[in-house]
Amino acid sequence: MNYKELIDQLSEKTGNTKTGTKKILQDAITVLSEQLEDGKGVSIPDLGTFSTRITPERKVYNPHFDAEMMVPKKRVVEFSPATGLKEEVKYLGKENE
Repeated sequence: MNYKELIDQLSEKTGNTKTGTKKILQDAITVLSEQLEDGKGVSIPDLGTFSTRITPERKVYNPHFDAEMMVPKKRVVEFSPATGLKEEVKYLGKENE
């Protein structure tokens, strides 16, 4: 499913216009991004939890230069699905095989 298909399905389910649905989805993504930028987690019931963590600085080998180099620390986004979602996907996948 791509972004357009998501908006189409959401607008059908909510009875809202596609333009209105797109605006709501963009606003939700903006709020989620802002919270993650501030280092705060976001928990959505029945979907899961978005959080961030800092990866430490580490030494890696670059074969192109035949040398070791340091990769700086950075913040990465993590997603932990809700238990209900994991179970739903797990069982739906076995039925479709």
